Amino acid sequence: MKKLLWLATLSVVLLMSFGMDVQSQPKEVTDAVTVTYYVTPKTLPLDEGRVRLNYESVGILISDTGGGLFHGATIHALGGFTVEKGRSNDEQAWGVYNLQNGDKVFFAVTPVGEMGPGGGDEAKGAATFTGGTGKCAGIKGSYTFTRHSLRPALEGIRQVYQKGTIKYTLP
Repeated sequence: MKKLLWLATLSVVLLMSFGMDVQSQPKEVTDAVTVTYYVTPKTLPLDEGRVRLNYESVGILISDTGGGLFHGATIHALGGFTVEKGRSNDEQAWGVYNLQNGDKVFFAVTPVGEMGPGGGDEAKGAATFTGGTGKCAGIKGSYTFTRHSLRPALEGIRQVYQKGTIKYTLP
């Protein structure tokens, strides 16, 4: 009887230990998304063949599955880059995803790409999540994408869309 009680106690202790360890490991979520942006750039000529563009952008993110944490998020970002001979390789931007549940996820991004006249350029990049609020406090993850610029509907703005993948874990 003592052996049976000891074995039962040991089983419960081991089950609780391993069961809690499995529960405490966050699950990585992967989501394919499409993002559209409306961008207001400010252009500063530097010298022959070089310009600096600083911008503010607002956008929306739609998950390809039609659901998930980031589906329907609005985005606000500020950034800038230098274009030299049609190529940019120093772009940096910072922003926030405003999620449908009211939480926010903050990010920093560094794309690299080509600039085409009147749209038509493409850039690849990655954003890193730097923090969040509410349920997203402590979020870890990234967003890799390919950005395509389109011919804008109005003079003085840029319109772009991105196709990419978000990967994240919540604490």
